[in-house]
Amino acid sequence: VLEERRDRTLARMLVAPIRPTPIRVGKLLASLVLGTVSMVVLAVTTGLVLGASWGDPIGVGALIVAGVIAATAVMALVATLANTPEQAGYWQSIVALVLGMLGGSFVPVAQAGGMIETLSLGTPHAWFLRGLGELSSGGGIGDIVVPLIAILAFAGVCAAAALARIGRLVRP
Repeated sequence: VLEERRDRTLARMLVAPIRPTPIRVGKLLASLVLGTVSMVVLAVTTGLVLGASWGDPIGVGALIVAGVIAATAVMALVATLANTPEQAGYWQSIVALVLGMLGGSFVPVAQAGGMIETLSLGTPHAWFLRGLGELSSGGGIGDIVVPLIAILAFAGVCAAAALARIGRLVRP
């Protein structure tokens, strides 16, 4: 959206006989579809090529969709705080890296205990990894209800904040 605003293609879309909401929804859906397809390709490829065992496919699919929703929501929120596409990209990279580190994507922080482990529970990454752990050890969809709720709650908070701010990016 920031690039389209800078390049004036957003202004052309906004003068069309379309309300701004379908433009927002279209961009959101494109992000969700791209993210979901990317994660599914990753899961299938690592399963076939590397022999990775992800666990119950329905549970993995649910975690992937929830994770993509959370990632899209937090990146949308960060984008609404930026003034330029470059700034949004930098901030999104920083947020993704910090959440990934704190959530245990690089180092298993759950083993650290204490404050770090508690802080990690505020990230969708930690809950995603917990869900995958349950599934890969033989669990099913019923075993990942709490991680799914936590990821979607994070997504809901970020999405609500992004929606409150998105009007400044997409307005007639």
